[in-house]
Amino acid sequence: MGILAGCAGAPPRLYVLTPLPPGAPNGGNSANGPTGARRRSGRSIGVQPVTMPEYLDRPEIVAHTAAHELSANRDDQWAERLPTNVTRVLAENLSVLLDTDRVRVMPARDGDRFDYEVAVDFDRFERTVSGDSALAARWAIRDGATGKVLVRDETRLSTPVPASGYPALVAAMNDNLTALSRDIAAAIGKLPQKGGARTRS
Repeated sequence: MGILAGCAGAPPRLYVLTPLPPGAPNGGNSANGPTGARRRSGRSIGVQPVTMPEYLDRPEIVAHTAAHELSANRDDQWAERLPTNVTRVLAENLSVLLDTDRVRVMPARDGDRFDYEVAVDFDRFERTVSGDSALAARWAIRDGATGKVLVRDETRLSTPVPASGYPALVAAMNDNLTALSRDIAAAIGKLPQKGGARTRS
């Protein structure tokens, strides 16, 4: 009886983080026309799959309920693996913010090398005991040809969640990811413009 009741229950609510739209403020390319097509001559950037603690890499959305206690509600889940979602959104955000269509998640299927490569390691990306949305990430930008680290920095954010419930939490997490993307894009924007991607021999 219990098994049948469980099968008849409502499916979980699924959530996903989303990228900036083309032409977003302080990014994008509204000057390129209404289609928002990004420049093919822009910087080529490879984004490595992000890393994060294993307790975050699960279907349920994780939240702290005490200093050493977490909750994971089966009724509210990510639509895909959180690291995969974050990596894809980060790459799309950098494409918008840097006005280039030459951003790829690594390894690139076409075998291209990149002007710059981005690596991000998350230490936190969850709701805190106080109810805020916290993000703590260490990130680096490397030269795509030599592998030399050109920039190494970290972003730490704590954003109030204006309402109870998972929709507001996910929206705050999305805002934090956008802010991280802006930090990385600003650092890349200060680096020299190169000649573009090179095909591996």
